[in-house]
Amino acid sequence: MPRLSIITINFNDLSGLKKTVESVLEQTFQDYEYIIIDGASTDGSREFIEEKQHQFAYWISEEDSGIYSAFNKGIRKAKGDFLLFLNSGDRLTQASALNDFVHHEKFGGDIIYGDYKFKEGAKVYADELSPIYLMRTSLPHQSTFFKKEVFEQMGNYDETYTMGGDRAFFIKCLLSQQFKFTHVNYFLTRFDLEGISNNKEYQRRKKEEDDRMFREYFGVHYEDYKKQLALEQELKQTKKRTIEGIAKRINQKIQKLWRHRRW
Repeated sequence: MPRLSIITINFNDLSGLKKTVESVLEQTFQDYEYIIIDGASTDGSREFIEEKQHQFAYWISEEDSGIYSAFNKGIRKAKGDFLLFLNSGDRLTQASALNDFVHHEKFGGDIIYGDYKFKEGAKVYADELSPIYLMRTSLPHQSTFFKKEVFEQMGNYDETYTMGGDRAFFIKCLLSQQFKFTHVNYFLTRFDLEGISNNKEYQRRKKEEDDRMFREYFGVHYEDYKKQLALEQELKQTKKRTIEGIAKRINQKIQKLWRHRRW
């Protein structure tokens, strides 16, 4: 039994698939199986997968109903103690990334999440989680190890969510209070921000889906959480305006000082 099952889903993203596969195959950590779920791509992805198939424990190329349908196919085939989901385009940060993560002093628990980098920055997550934290932001799906038993106990991803099924799953697991969430402060992956949920065309649809999700899982607490988030945002903007005001006044004093010095 491998310690880790890495699942990569792909649809017509040959360039991204190549980057992801390369970053996995170069890992110094070898106790894993690699599963590729392709959605009947027509851009050469299938041919690439066939060329590399000896490197994969399982692969398939067939039509599916979306991202979470593909993830669920991978889950059903996974044999590892832990599962890691890397979409096409996402990459592990370095050849030692998996080894560093697995042997980190904080590694332990049922749902173990790290941090990620992206093209122009990085994101670091909180050590402590709460329902409102997951309403504010999700966890990094591509930087999270899930124990296989989590899916066996909670079921697989809800395929009615087309963009936020992973967030819905995180919320469901947190609210169940059955699992230990652990934050490992390590940049495990480089996240591809070109995904559907980060495309501006889909922001309206995503907002509607998130709203449905929060109402479903938070129930009677939804309105209170929503008000709290609005107040937090208002406070943040107030602080920003205050800082900007202070900076503006300091700048005016500096300019006045230099005007006097000229004379």
